[in-house]
Amino acid sequence: MAITAVGVTTLYYFFVGVGILLIGVGFGGESFFTNAAVGLLAGALSLSVVVAPLLFVTGIAAWRVVPPSQRYGGAIGGLLAMALAYLVAGAVAVSLAPVYDVATGSPLVDSVIGGIGIIFVAFLFSSWIAFPASILTGTLYERSLDE
Repeated sequence: MAITAVGVTTLYYFFVGVGILLIGVGFGGESFFTNAAVGLLAGALSLSVVVAPLLFVTGIAAWRVVPPSQRYGGAIGGLLAMALAYLVAGAVAVSLAPVYDVATGSPLVDSVIGGIGIIFVAFLFSSWIAFPASILTGTLYERSLDE
């Protein structure tokens, strides 16, 4: 699941990069493309450092919950691992909002709503690739155990 997290993050940033390049064609200039490429690479690396361990842990938890005898257990385990990762990431983001508010003195409601918004947007923009990839990875993992 950790490899899936890195793969999904890379694929997601690839699609975002292509979109930025298509939009950037209208703006022109080398600095736009250089800044976009560096920003996308930094974003993909930093997100992979957080998401890969999270999915590794949720993958272990999912394999403990889904019995090996379960029909389509690999697909179910992969789907469960990804869903747990989204839930854990959302809970951490929302629960850290009060800590940020106390540290900066900003209003609590704004950062909680902002945290929920970030999780919602992240889910919308990444789930279309994350769930199918996790199902595929779970299925491949299950088949590797059978051999």
